[in-house]
Amino acid sequence: MVAAKPRPYRRILTSALHRRFVHASALSLLVCYLISIFIGDKSSFFWAVFPIGACGIRTVLLFISSLSIFVLRVGQMHIGSRTTGSAIHTLKYLFPLHVLQTFGWYIFSAWWFSEVYKWSSPVSAHLEWVKRGSPHERASLNERPIYIYTYHMLLAIAQSVAHLYLDYDRVPITLANRAANNVEQKTHPTEAVSKRIQAGLPPLLRDGLLRSALVAAVCPVAYTFFLRRRAWSYTMSFAKLFWDFPRSAADPPGIIPPVNPLLITRTLISGGLLILLWQTTNLLFSVFLSREPLKRGQPLTGEAKDPNGSLLNGLKAKKETVRAFAFWELCFISQQFPERRKAIFNDIDREGGSAWAQILESSTEIIKGISTRINEEKPALPSSKPSSDEKSELVIHTLPRLTDSPKTDNIFASSPKPTTTQGKLGEGFSKTLRSLGESPDWTPKARARARDAFDRASSIVLSPERKQKLLGSQDIKLLTGTSLSKPETIHPVLARILRSPAGLLIRQTYARRLSGIVLGTPTTSLSSIIDSIESLTRLLIASLQEDPYGKVQVDVPGVARLLTETTVALEQFAHGGLDIHWTDANFPPSSNPTAQAEARRIPDVELVIATLKGSLASLLVAFKPYYKDVGLVGKDLRLAREAAGVVEE
Repeated sequence: MVAAKPRPYRRILTSALHRRFVHASALSLLVCYLISIFIGDKSSFFWAVFPIGACGIRTVLLFISSLSIFVLRVGQMHIGSRTTGSAIHTLKYLFPLHVLQTFGWYIFSAWWFSEVYKWSSPVSAHLEWVKRGSPHERASLNERPIYIYTYHMLLAIAQSVAHLYLDYDRVPITLANRAANNVEQKTHPTEAVSKRIQAGLPPLLRDGLLRSALVAAVCPVAYTFFLRRRAWSYTMSFAKLFWDFPRSAADPPGIIPPVNPLLITRTLISGGLLILLWQTTNLLFSVFLSREPLKRGQPLTGEAKDPNGSLLNGLKAKKETVRAFAFWELCFISQQFPERRKAIFNDIDREGGSAWAQILESSTEIIKGISTRINEEKPALPSSKPSSDEKSELVIHTLPRLTDSPKTDNIFASSPKPTTTQGKLGEGFSKTLRSLGESPDWTPKARARARDAFDRASSIVLSPERKQKLLGSQDIKLLTGTSLSKPETIHPVLARILRSPAGLLIRQTYARRLSGIVLGTPTTSLSSIIDSIESLTRLLIASLQEDPYGKVQVDVPGVARLLTETTVALEQFAHGGLDIHWTDANFPPSSNPTAQAEARRIPDVELVIATLKGSLASLLVAFKPYYKDVGLVGKDLRLAREAAGVVEE
């Protein structure tokens, strides 16, 4: 009988996220209720706060504006922070889908809020679309609501830019710094939802209200000189469907719009309420969906028919969100749930290998990804001496020569300077294009292809001696090696531009580039990397007491070797193996090595290094009495101690 397939981890996680989404929506509905009370008619206190009435209807309608932000967050949710090289690379990654979705949903939310706000305003606010004059006068458009709608649209655009720039779509997962030899420390510190909301709400509201005030200050100028006529004609095109206007009403009356201090105050209040709605919605979504993968104090897969099978399904998921939550749950199991650990050790008869073997394979793939990305970034060095096989292959028998032999001059020698205007222009374009080609933006893959093509061509055309001589030329090094340009060697004017706000578009900082190589791109896999390291270490240590078959300890040397190699490669690369990009003008100069060394310490990368060292040290301490039994001896043991910083007694 074929065993039933385990329930996919994605479905288990989706059910848990739905429950958290409902909780976040309930609190967001409460915020909408408070806003509904504030903007409603206050002539009667009872009806102003009574939920079954106009106040309740306004609350439900306002919740549509909040729900549109929830839909946006669900569609663009990701776990890790962005690691794209520069602002231009980020925009290229976000455009067009993320940009259009963000602007579209915020503009819709602002428009819907404007409708509810206008409908809820008292008659004294004069926010009706049409001003009705005397019986003998024809109707005319009211410019007050047009101005308020325009302000809300501008505020939606500003909020969309802030949403994309500050990466509101990220769901943060809290990680604790790893202390060496502290086996009881939790990788993910838990904190009550109420405390997280109390800590995150004040800065969000402060930034949002400041954004609202800036837009309110810019709106009168932008509306008067750029947007007034367009907004008037757009409103008129719809108002004509219901009212009859004279031809003179086609253009807005007067040169200066009726923007007075009372109207600006009203826009400030309405904008502040709209910002409050948006910011609390984003905060509640991030807080509730970033809660630990537990249900009633137990792992999410605890109620599944095949808990281990569902967990293994999540560890192998291709989607980063599903995989991150699965490794997070595995980390909790390895630290806090001994019964689940025992179930993993006892699960040896499973399709595809035992549960431990599949966990080891998935975790190893995550950890090895660090070394793989580092090796891809490092330029491959060409061989210094040709092999004997190469020499034998280079003996080519040809027909008798009918022409002179090829010239032996250096083909890369600089050409004589041109004297004509056309020649000088050609030389200028040539230098510009060559500078672009020599820049570090020349990717490692392109360098590898160029190097491979050069090796094949030179092996056929040149003799081994001439090939080796040519490999030492500066031009070949620029083509196939690492660029020699540094921020401190560029022109001072260009350096000043790169340090300015305009330079943010192309500036590639050391922190972003290193994080992209070590932690992955376009978003980091920091949480999965930390959890995979911690899970392997804790499970191996727990196996000393909980593994009845003693099969897990066989993998101790392999895991120790993996952690050692990754630690050494990462530490060497992070603290000096990556060159500084020429656009990183804010990086300390080489004349200040202390500042450079400090600037190379990136918090996320240092967290990975500390986790690797701490886990390796804990593993060595736990298995110290059993080194020979598990096969951890000789060179592997010595290198592991050096990498972990463990002093041999």
